[in-house]
Amino acid sequence: MVALGCLKTSAVVLTTSVWGDPLSHSSASSIFEDFKSSDLAEWSLAEYNFTHPHFDTDWRKQNVSVSGGQLKLSLQPHSLGENSFAGSALRYVEKTHYGRYSVQMRPASGQGLVSGFFVYSGPAYDTRHDEIDIEFLGRDTNLLHVATFVDGALNNQFIDLGFNAAEHVSEYGFDWYPDRVIWRVDGCEVFRMEEKDEVPETPGYVFANIWAVAPELDIWAGSPQKDATGEATINKIEFKPF
Repeated sequence: MVALGCLKTSAVVLTTSVWGDPLSHSSASSIFEDFKSSDLAEWSLAEYNFTHPHFDTDWRKQNVSVSGGQLKLSLQPHSLGENSFAGSALRYVEKTHYGRYSVQMRPASGQGLVSGFFVYSGPAYDTRHDEIDIEFLGRDTNLLHVATFVDGALNNQFIDLGFNAAEHVSEYGFDWYPDRVIWRVDGCEVFRMEEKDEVPETPGYVFANIWAVAPELDIWAGSPQKDATGEATINKIEFKPF
């Protein structure tokens, strides 16, 4: 793991019934989504009750909306599922692999709330668990949480942004190479992982979500209030393969 200053860089579990679409095993040539269309034709929205020890969140597609060229992912308390909160998540319909990923977003603030943008594959897709994360913990949105999972093993780091990410939209991203992952904020390289056991290799799906943690993660993200609400906004998502 290597922490860096601001360096401008250039590019060199879920079933069909849960997400409502057949899983694609092809790879996306690229992604450019500016949310000027409200139909989200290339995205699947999660709609199911979620059983996971780290999540106090079920997924509801009505908490995903598009207006004025902006995607909104919302979360609020609910009593119609297995968990205390209804969050929201969407997934791109095709897999992606090595390349440059970016998101223009403003995360939610609030104890126990997490806003994420990530690439994931795991047992639900008949693969090992490989993942690359950009996450914001609502308890302190001056910090960016970056992480990878390589065959289920976690590597992670908090980055001090020097600003409050919940106050405005900024661009966050990562470059995924076979031998390294480089994270960027507004075009500046801020962190990299280069060890073999830090770099995923399995193609995955692009996700964005907002969720509330279960008590098992209180020490990491804080404890959500019973009446907690939150909203993450996203202006653009891009992927360009290497």
